[in-house]
Amino acid sequence: MVVTVLVAALVLLAVGFRAARDTVEDAAADEEGSFFPNDRARPFHDGSWWNTPLPRRTPLHPHAEGILDYLRTAPESGQGCLVLAGAGDSPWGQPMYTVTRKDPRYDVRSTFAGDLPELDGLRIPVGARAAANSDGSMTVFDPRAGFVVMLTGAEYDPDTDTWSAAGASVTYLDSNGLHVETGRSDEPRNRGSHRGNNGAVAAVSWDEVREGAVRHVLKVAAGPEVSHDFVFPMVGSDGDYRGSDPSVPPQGLRLRIRTSVDLDSLDLPPEALVIARALQRYGFYIGDSGGTTALKLENTVAEGRGQLWRVPADALCGLPFTSRYWDVVDPGFDPTRDRRNRGRR
Repeated sequence: MVVTVLVAALVLLAVGFRAARDTVEDAAADEEGSFFPNDRARPFHDGSWWNTPLPRRTPLHPHAEGILDYLRTAPESGQGCLVLAGAGDSPWGQPMYTVTRKDPRYDVRSTFAGDLPELDGLRIPVGARAAANSDGSMTVFDPRAGFVVMLTGAEYDPDTDTWSAAGASVTYLDSNGLHVETGRSDEPRNRGSHRGNNGAVAAVSWDEVREGAVRHVLKVAAGPEVSHDFVFPMVGSDGDYRGSDPSVPPQGLRLRIRTSVDLDSLDLPPEALVIARALQRYGFYIGDSGGTTALKLENTVAEGRGQLWRVPADALCGLPFTSRYWDVVDPGFDPTRDRRNRGRR
């Protein structure tokens, strides 16, 4: 009898411990300020296109030299290098919010064609704001609902306490992150108006860089006009060029800093070095058009945290778009199907 009572007491104690542990973990998840720093939180499958590093020997585009020359010298090429949008006083970064169950829900009114039920009752933090520029962009992670939303043309009306957006995309976090129209998505709810882009890779998050590693491919907007054509993982392009010049890149094209470049020898600012290592390991893809070729930083000013970035906008301009520093990846190459990447993440 004593043994039976003792066993029952131990079982109850174990159940109580598990319940307490689960409560603590739920509370920690609710208070988590960033979605990126740990393995458990990284969006999309490890083997997804977004999270797969490029192998050292990656097939290159046959017109790589011409494409790099175009990005360096064509109209709106700026300094001929990749700049960091959102550094200094630039308003062109992207706010990135991670919501909890304490945040209010909004029925986001949209003016684009497409049915996204996730916009009905979307949680957005009180005081959240989109970037104060013509894009009006922002990213909202909802770990409990299991998706990330990217909004453009996003506006909050304080008089009516409502949100609206001109464009939106929803991407589920426990998926391969690909838009359903690629024909290779494992999640039919990955849809929206941003031609295959998603909010998780639209900008470099402050917490990623603070933790010392950005572990996914990044989206870049090209300054010079890009092609109306597109390649995987894009499903469309907002580029206007419709000619036959192979030097004009399509959206979706992937580039990376060459593996032969010794980044530690370049005396890069610490934040730029973390970003450069990601651009060497994962690279970037052209996912947008812009007045200059730029990679967005998280817009901590719009988030109400002040300017946390110390890196200058031109910190990567010591790596101009030439074949000395950059590779242009063959668009037919998929690193997720390359045997050399098995086990490498």
